Amino acid sequence: MLGYVTPEKGELKLREFEVYGAYYCGICRSVAARRGQFPRLALSYDFVFLAMLLSSVFDGQDALTPFRCLVHPMKKRAEVKASPVIEYAADMMLLSAYYKLRDDRIDDKSPRGAAGEILLRRAIRGISADYAGKAHEIAARMEEIGRLESERCASFDRVSEPFALIMSEMLDYSGSGREYAQDDHAPALSYALRRIGYNLGKWIYLIDAYDDAEDDARRGSYNPLSLCYGFGSAENAGESAALFRERIAERVRLSATLYLSEAAETAALLPLKKNKDILENVMYMGLLRRTEEVVSGNGKKRKGI
Repeated sequence: MLGYVTPEKGELKLREFEVYGAYYCGICRSVAARRGQFPRLALSYDFVFLAMLLSSVFDGQDALTPFRCLVHPMKKRAEVKASPVIEYAADMMLLSAYYKLRDDRIDDKSPRGAAGEILLRRAIRGISADYAGKAHEIAARMEEIGRLESERCASFDRVSEPFALIMSEMLDYSGSGREYAQDDHAPALSYALRRIGYNLGKWIYLIDAYDDAEDDARRGSYNPLSLCYGFGSAENAGESAALFRERIAERVRLSATLYLSEAAETAALLPLKKNKDILENVMYMGLLRRTEEVVSGNGKKRKGI
């Protein structure tokens, strides 16, 4: 994920904000305990949503434990007690970060991407051993994305499909091989989680492509929306990147809203045991706000992982 899946923080109650932060800290400390210190640099709020969603389905009540953080030493913070779900979300975050950094190295010749990729390799070997099937599937889909992008695929649906399937795979904790996720309800949960992940993946790929349209045009980089909607074609000769964004804004807004609607409708079917208000905040407010920020051009561009 790319920094887009966040809540509408101003609408969170104080306790909800504390719980949300505790999940972030729980993921951070899980990474440090199992994968080392350097991988903590890949922390992303996107995966707080993944951890909270899966924990709400598969875990009991949250156990918040106070601790002192070296980065914020003046005040005690809280973390969600480590669990297989927290570990899983942390590992999926590192996999996502690794491939994002590798993509930056290949596409932009980024020194940061090359350095980050090297620093994460040891952790990725461990994750690939723990989740062999998922790691293999994600790697194969990333190769497919790279091939389609190198071919300058002009079909948004086609090039966004592998990323949507990656997100589908990541959200399917019931298919992770963890023993206590295998119960009588696993097939139904697997279907619902994959459907949510698929639509979130489509939404993320769409919003990121639109967000990057002007930068990609300036660099001459591949952008599926530019090819799909004829930016720079003979028919639209002389059109600026800003005018191109304006021309396709309503189409992007409508498609993004449809993806989010499908994800939210499926999420409403999940047997959530806790943190329902926080998850609904993300699904119904945070993601819609982020859509509007990107489409209107009023949001601060979020780079990184």
